[in-house]
Amino acid sequence: IAAPQRPALPAGLRAQLRPYQVEGFHFLTFLSTNGLGGVLADDMGLGKTLQALAWLLWLAGRQPADAPLRALVICPKSVVGNWESETVRFAPALGVMRFAPGPTKAALAAHDGRPLIVVANYTQLRLNAKFFHGQAWHAVILDEAQFIKNPGSKVAHVARELPGEHRLVLTGTPIENRLLDLWSLFAFSLPGLLGTQAAFKRHYA
Repeated sequence: IAAPQRPALPAGLRAQLRPYQVEGFHFLTFLSTNGLGGVLADDMGLGKTLQALAWLLWLAGRQPADAPLRALVICPKSVVGNWESETVRFAPALGVMRFAPGPTKAALAAHDGRPLIVVANYTQLRLNAKFFHGQAWHAVILDEAQFIKNPGSKVAHVARELPGEHRLVLTGTPIENRLLDLWSLFAFSLPGLLGTQAAFKRHYA
């Protein structure tokens, strides 16, 4: 595991980050540099979306010109508009669009050189699993990731199968009802870290 020099905030970020948000950004770049996924578990209202946008801008700057960043954000339906507005406000260099099968497929095929964030809700993820699994995502973010806290649910299974070079979980409640909630988050973001579900239950009952 390397401890790279902490990068400067991306030039395209239109926000003044607080010190703990800068630390969160550096945490995310550290994970990516080492090929790791992770969980950003700040409390509600502390700017997890902004930290994630700074990270996506940083990732976009590392992509070759012929392979612009393609990121997928899965979130509750009530938060989709928030991702759109905050992307436009804080990271206008990133394109953002709500998931709709036809238009989204066309946008992903266009390769117009602009980084793109596709935002979908958890129900859309479950109902359109084949489409999402068929794409090459540079980054996949699960926001309000307690939606996959039950590892046996279909939405958790579909999320674990998503192809993503970089995987990130955002949540204010990494453990909501039981310790297995945390296992499910890491089964998506860094598979194998906490062992099998059976071993996890046995060791951490």
